[in-house]
Amino acid sequence: MDKTYVGCDFYCAVDLGAGPISEVFSSHSSRKAHLRRAEYLLNMTTEITYAEEKIQNDPQSLDIPNEPKSSDTPSEAPVAPEEKRNPLQSKPDFHKLLIPFLLILLLAVSFFIAFVGKKWSCCPENWMSFGSNCYFISTEETTWEKSKKNCEGMQAHLLVINSKEEQDFITKTVNKTTYFIGLLRSQDRSHWQWIDQTPFNTSISFWLPGEPNDINEPCGTLHFNNKWGWNDLRCDRQHRSICKMMKYSS
Repeated sequence: MDKTYVGCDFYCAVDLGAGPISEVFSSHSSRKAHLRRAEYLLNMTTEITYAEEKIQNDPQSLDIPNEPKSSDTPSEAPVAPEEKRNPLQSKPDFHKLLIPFLLILLLAVSFFIAFVGKKWSCCPENWMSFGSNCYFISTEETTWEKSKKNCEGMQAHLLVINSKEEQDFITKTVNKTTYFIGLLRSQDRSHWQWIDQTPFNTSISFWLPGEPNDINEPCGTLHFNNKWGWNDLRCDRQHRSICKMMKYSS
């Protein structure tokens, strides 16, 4: 059988629903026309199938505009924007130094609270409180030296007065009599000094008029004579005394 007839027979059976080839193609020219038409339809079918496969594989292929022809010189890659860095992140050792510093600071605060802060809490029973200090008024009459030892036995010392406010607080609290305080002449009797080594400030002194007046009276007292003030007396005399200490934690 001729190949041309085979092709026409397939076309007629599928597209035209025709019968045998001899009934459809009456002439040679008619067979050629139908052959060309079959080849045209076959090519169209192949192009449509190819287009469908291309769309499935790359859906955006139809939307992409024509790209310019690439030149021989390679294009430079876009430069990424410079990332802003945190100053702390740029120094990796910062956190390593920060943690020990915080630990040291915490220990320092704990030490202050545990040791220094203790002295700012409260006073023992029967002691008076003023500022950061505690005061004990002794009614026992004894010598200056004995009064000094009694205060030291309570972890305190004889009264040292550092301000007018402190002087006024004491004089408003005690009875109007004489009390040994922590004021003593130096060994050469040339000047006065406090028992706790606080420098004696002549601008903060409350001597009674005409006092001190006797180099042989080396011990200082808080004395009432129409008004409160300081007086020098012999150390072997017996008087009451006042003790002072810093506050501590209960």
